[in-house]
Amino acid sequence: MPLHPATLTCLQVFNAIVEEGSFSKASERLGLTQSAVSHRVKQLEDIVGVTLINRTTRYMKVSDAGQRLYNQSRLNLVELERTLSSLGSMSESPLSLTIISSLATKWLLPKLHNYNQHYPAQPLSVLSDDKIIDLNYEGVDAAIRLTNVVDPSLHMSFICDEWVFPVASKSLIKSNNLIEQPKRLLDFPLMLDVVAEKGNDESSWKGWLKNQGVDLPVNQSVQNFNRTDMALQASVAGQGIAIARASLVETDMLEMQLFQQVGRAIKMKYSYYFVCPHAKAEHPVIVNLREWVTKELQKSVSRVKLFLVLCESSN
Repeated sequence: MPLHPATLTCLQVFNAIVEEGSFSKASERLGLTQSAVSHRVKQLEDIVGVTLINRTTRYMKVSDAGQRLYNQSRLNLVELERTLSSLGSMSESPLSLTIISSLATKWLLPKLHNYNQHYPAQPLSVLSDDKIIDLNYEGVDAAIRLTNVVDPSLHMSFICDEWVFPVASKSLIKSNNLIEQPKRLLDFPLMLDVVAEKGNDESSWKGWLKNQGVDLPVNQSVQNFNRTDMALQASVAGQGIAIARASLVETDMLEMQLFQQVGRAIKMKYSYYFVCPHAKAEHPVIVNLREWVTKELQKSVSRVKLFLVLCESSN
């Protein structure tokens, strides 16, 4: 049935009565007269069409229907209060953005000064976390996620696709024709991101080699890491070959020329999305952050992808 305009107010009063255990204590908590409290309960019972509280002059007892309504509405009211509170304070406190650690280290942090210059009155709190957290439960404003799953409980905005390819230090590999000979990469130690290897997608060595028609030998020389940026850093140091994502190497490969592409770029099945609670999606500070992230991440990936096309066409 359609939601009655008075339902929310009546629910707040009803829940206070259940939690306090009496009409008088609920009236004190809410700053209402006992008569007003009784009226709200009666109004709610009229709306739903069932008795919610059995009461006499001596006692009160919540009915089964009342207990069910309380159980269902309590968390929703708490979540609504939390959302309204967060919206009211968003312009006054730093925005919180959760982001996978490798993207935070290799992409966001080098560009954070640019964001601060554009939005000096909108400070950003960066939370690095490789686990997908519940934004609503944790009270986090937004996230950048690399995923192929659409979550209808959140507002998701597509940013860009991602590409992966092997890279190595120029001190380790002198030859410039390895892009066409993927099997030769097995002559060098491979830097493995153990998290990516569990998934066996294109960002793992198993997945990338399989795409090239090559199997990963059981006795292959490898070094394990639990983060992609660590594997890339080891590759920069000349310790072996790592699988890179385009978003992570703009500075190291294009600006500082710390390593080179040594294998073909493959489009991942995952893409980047800007994610936030629906209630915050159109808040001005969230819109600003979403537009900045989208523009800058698209630009970074596009720059690297163009560079890769030129490298591959010259081999």
